[in-house]
This record gives sequence, structure tokens and C-alpha cells, in this order.
Amino acid sequence: MLVKKFVICVDGVYVKDGKLLLLKRGVEPFKSYWHVVGGHVEEDETLKEAVKREFKEETGLDVVVGSIVGSRLEETLDRIKIIIAFQVVSAKGEVQLNSENEALGWFSQVPCKSVYDYTKYLSTTNGLKLSL
Repeated sequence: MLVKKFVICVDGVYVKDGKLLLLKRGVEPFKSYWHVVGGHVEEDETLKEAVKREFKEETGLDVVVGSIVGSRLEETLDRIKIIIAFQVVSAKGEVQLNSENEALGWFSQVPCKSVYDYTKYLSTTNGLKLSL
């Protein structure tokens, strides 16, 4: 019997002018699918630090991280991901995508070919209006 490992992950949800920032994956898993910036939390960092690090690694941007705006479980063949989504309040710097991603886009509607249905982040979540 395969015992699945629990992994803690974060998502950075950045909505500006009613549009959600998404990246298009260039590698598996989910190659050619759109997703928010995010990833695994390292052992020596806080959840917010993980969001900042993932944004810097994936986009080159420095971000200010706000409140938790959602969470979900994602089960794969060998693990269960506990994903905590944080609002990204602002970002600065010049976009430089890493090798995991092939494109960046701003969306007023979530594309069909997305890793997750991020639609709820385009409206009100937990009483927060995410349009910045």
C-alpha cells in the first residue's frame, strides 16, 4: 500500500484592474496549462516568505503579500498537497520568467486550460475585494 506524503504549498493570487496574473507552464506536470505563481514551502520559511520566493523565482518580481484568500487539497499519485492561497497586494520589478514557464498573461476570465478554476479570485473572497 502506497502511503501518500502531505506537502504544504502556497499560491500567490495577484489581481490588478480586475485581471488575474497567470503563468503558462512550459514543463510537466501541467505543461501548457495556466496557473497562479506558487509552489512548495521550504522547511526554513514562513508561508508568506514562500510566496515571495516563488514570485521572485518564477517571475523576477518582488511582491507584497497580504491575507489568506483561499485553500484547497490537491491529490496526486504520490502525495497530497495542502495549498494555501495568499493575496498579492503589489509587485515591482521587471518580469523575467524562469525555465518552468513559457508565458505570462492577465485574465479577466480564467482560461479553460488552467491547473485550477481560479474564478473565485476574480470576485470577492473572504470579504476582500481583490481588484487592486
